[in-house]
Amino acid sequence: MDFPAQTAQQRPAPISNLPTELVIAIFAQCAADEPLAALTTRSVCRRWMHITNASPVLWRWIMLDNTKMPISCLHEQAALYLEKSQPFSLDVEVRTHDPDRVLSILSPLLPSVSRWRTFTTSGFRTEHLNMLDLPLSSQVVDPIPSDRLALTIYEYDFDELDEEGIENDEESPSSKRFPTFTQDGLMQIRITALPYSAQLVPLHFTHLTITEGLLQATHTNAASILDLLCACPALRAFIFEGWQHDDEPLSYDAPLPLVSLPHLEILHIRTTCITRRLLSRLWTPRLNTLILAYLNVEFRVRSAEYSGDVGDSDDEARDFSQSPWSDHATGMGLRSLITRSRPPLRVLEMDYSDMRTKDFHWVFDRLPELEEFRIVASDMSNKVISLLRPAYREDGSMKLRLPKLRKLHLDHCQRLSGDAVIAALLPRAVFTDSTPDNHTYGKFSDVVITACDQVDGRHESLLTRALGPRFKC
Repeated sequence: MDFPAQTAQQRPAPISNLPTELVIAIFAQCAADEPLAALTTRSVCRRWMHITNASPVLWRWIMLDNTKMPISCLHEQAALYLEKSQPFSLDVEVRTHDPDRVLSILSPLLPSVSRWRTFTTSGFRTEHLNMLDLPLSSQVVDPIPSDRLALTIYEYDFDELDEEGIENDEESPSSKRFPTFTQDGLMQIRITALPYSAQLVPLHFTHLTITEGLLQATHTNAASILDLLCACPALRAFIFEGWQHDDEPLSYDAPLPLVSLPHLEILHIRTTCITRRLLSRLWTPRLNTLILAYLNVEFRVRSAEYSGDVGDSDDEARDFSQSPWSDHATGMGLRSLITRSRPPLRVLEMDYSDMRTKDFHWVFDRLPELEEFRIVASDMSNKVISLLRPAYREDGSMKLRLPKLRKLHLDHCQRLSGDAVIAALLPRAVFTDSTPDNHTYGKFSDVVITACDQVDGRHESLLTRALGPRFKC
């Protein structure tokens, strides 16, 4: 009669009777094999829910599988795991067949990159990074912030691209030529199209670079760029490098968004025909450096032709230009940016980028803080350089455009005559060198004139006599 009692004593104790420490160990083993195990165990009963929620070790593997779940659900999962795993380091894995979704999938986790232990991708490419080897990790001696993002619009087979130039460990997922995270702290992603802001948690990056591919299939447009910028409110520097193609839609179904970038200090736009649309839709009240490069084109840019804006009429000066349509677009874009933002610009660089004479006049009248002006390969006329000459108003007060200008670089400006340069710069140097008001007016510290054919030795001697070592040619 004792046999049933003995059998009962030999039966394993139900899991509900196990000590919490042992339950956590069992759950941890499950979580190591199945990344969603924590979601399962917390839904079984109240005790398991409390144990799971209170055990950060169960939440440190974050598998974001876009082949099974939509991005919205992955965002909820990422936020939950990020919270529950504190203060443990994280193993982050992304599974998707679409490279354009990687940034969207990861966006909730990116501010916490310093906590990542490993990063793995599968699907469109296979990559595995030990994040503890990178300076982004909080566990290194001198960590750096993950604040720079580079997006390259590229139409290639990504695995083939990764294998180019790799001589050792070609099969290793950690030996990619273009790793997602680099040794200098950059996050770089190759995509075929920019992600939509609606699928992004607002990004924390302060520096963003977008590079447009050469092939027509990899061209982007102003609407896509502006939409992405809406998700980057913390930007301090933005660089866009495109290609000079005019396949931008003449109009969009919806108005282009007005993008607020309250912290942006540096804006660099290079090699594109959508300058006007970009500059016209940005609010950048802290912008101090604007670089416009390789924007001149000889063909007509129809998508940049608006009507009704002040200044859209033909240039009354009728000065010669090899690139009249891009000059018009650049000038009107800059007018819109300055009118809306009133930025405290201190540096303006125009490299193979130009404006109409009327635009130079308008802009110079509205940049009282500008200290550096560099221009390369411009068709700017004598009328433009003469704007820098001091003049007296009727009431006897001095009028000096760009009053704080200290550095002036003129390079390959073939329409400028040496006499016009002398007539503008020498009186300015005399006035600014002699005035006691150093707060209002800036003295020339660096004047460089190179490869301007009509500026000859005589003009250079006069400038050297007036400016001394401050003049270079």
